[in-house]
Amino acid sequence: MASENSQYSKQEVSGTFDRQAPFYAAERGQSPWFRAQVDIVLQMLDSESGLILDIGCAAGAEVELLGTRGFRIVGIDYSEEMLRFAQQRFIAFDGAHFCRADAESLPFASASFDHVVCLGVFEYLSTYEHCLEEIYRVLRPGGVVIISVPTRVSLDRFSYLLCSVTAIPMWRGIKMLMGKRRSRQPIGRRWNRCIPWQIPELLRKHGLTPERSAYSGFLLFPLGEIWPAAQIRLFVFMERFSKSRLLGPALSQYLVRARK
Repeated sequence: MASENSQYSKQEVSGTFDRQAPFYAAERGQSPWFRAQVDIVLQMLDSESGLILDIGCAAGAEVELLGTRGFRIVGIDYSEEMLRFAQQRFIAFDGAHFCRADAESLPFASASFDHVVCLGVFEYLSTYEHCLEEIYRVLRPGGVVIISVPTRVSLDRFSYLLCSVTAIPMWRGIKMLMGKRRSRQPIGRRWNRCIPWQIPELLRKHGLTPERSAYSGFLLFPLGEIWPAAQIRLFVFMERFSKSRLLGPALSQYLVRARK
C-alpha cells in the first residue's frame, strides 16, 4: 500500500507518546472519540473469549474494558512511559501483562493468541505489510483481528487539505512577518492513512478474511480548534452513521474485523 508522509523514526514516535503518557493515563479513557472506537471493537468481538494481544496498548485504557469482558490480555507498546503507567494501573490485576515490543517484530511464538486488537498503530508505519504478517503469525487459526486506521477520505482530511492551500499558508506568512518561528507539521498530520476499500484485499493477501467493518470519529478541521462544543455535538450526531456505506466514510477512522 502506498504511504502518505509516513516515514517515521520509531524513536520520534515513542518520544512523542512518552510525553503524552500522563494524558493517556488520566484522560484518554474518557475521550468520546476513544470510547466510540472501543464500543465498536467490543461489538466486533461478540462472544469471543480467550487470550488477546493488544498492540499499541498505550496506558491501558482499552485493557480495562477488555478485562471486564473476561479476556486475558497481553499489552505491548513501544513507549516505555506508556507501559510504566499501564503496569502501575494493573498491578493488582493478574489477567493483564505488558511488555515493550515492536509491532513489526513481535517477540511471541507463532499461534500464541486467540485474538488481536490493534488500534492507533498502522498510521505510524511506513507500510502495513510487516505488521499484518506478524499479526497473522501470532494469531491462532480461527482467531479474530480488529484494526483501526485513520482514513484518507474523511471529511476532516479534505477540510484540512483545503485549509492547507488557503488559510494555513496565509497564517504562516503572518507568523513569519511577526518574526515567529515556523512550527513543525504535527505528527498526527503525517499519518499513513488508509483508503478503506483497499484494506479488505490487503487483509486477504495476508491470509485474513474480512468479516465486518465500521467507521468512527467524525472530525472537521478546524472546527475542533475554534468551537470544540460544536465539534462534539457533530461527532455524537455522525457516530450513528458508523455502519453506513454512504455517510460512514465521512468519519475519520476505519475499523475492520477479520478472521484467520
